[in-house]
Amino acid sequence: MKALALRPLQTDILILGAGGAGLFAALHAQHANPALSITIAVKGLLGKCGCTRMVQGGYNVALGAGDSVERHFMDTIEGGAWLPDQDLAWTLVTGAVERVHELENELGCFFDRNPDGTLHQKAFAGQSFDRTVHKGDLTGIEIMNRLSEAVWARGIARLEEHRALALIKTADGTAVAAVLLVDIRTGEYVLAQAKAVLLATGGGPTMYKFHTPSGDKSCDGLAMALSAGLPCRCATWRWCSSIRRGSSRDPTRG
Repeated sequence: MKALALRPLQTDILILGAGGAGLFAALHAQHANPALSITIAVKGLLGKCGCTRMVQGGYNVALGAGDSVERHFMDTIEGGAWLPDQDLAWTLVTGAVERVHELENELGCFFDRNPDGTLHQKAFAGQSFDRTVHKGDLTGIEIMNRLSEAVWARGIARLEEHRALALIKTADGTAVAAVLLVDIRTGEYVLAQAKAVLLATGGGPTMYKFHTPSGDKSCDGLAMALSAGLPCRCATWRWCSSIRRGSSRDPTRG
């Protein structure tokens, strides 16, 4: 049997996925240690694929007078029928304040504003307060354009149009040592060795007949993790009211 030809690649940190989470992770890792070599692998083109770019509504964050992270937290828990992990939900709502300021002040996102200069926040699904920061109906494009520009400007390596196929563990099976990828354009296989591998591949909404995220969000990251025997937390989705069959499109309802 002919041996599989592999193109070797070595990096300190390999990030699978290039949506908002993956690009933020790359930027924060480089900021923490500029000496690290960081590589982002993405199935499509950087900044042009994934779900973050498809966000129209906006980004929920408790900033307005009368609003609070506690109120945002309870909207999140109740909207998820008390299924979300509460520690993760708390991290989400408290971190949102820092992230929106980072997007604006460090990355240069231009969000819509009120006449007095404050960020405009609109009503949206499942929220008891107007807390959705947005750029018209093109919020995801604004965020991804600025994140992609920052990644390009900082010279972070990227493998575009490369699909991850499997996580390769160490000989003793205690850690992930590499990832097997395929170059979609050429069919060439790549063995990327890394000291750390970060999965930022999102969930798997395409298992449902009706969904709004990108079609390339196919749960393959979680599938690779399960195949490698890694522990995975149960993923719970919160549905937007606009895709529930026969539901109200009132943005104040979950």
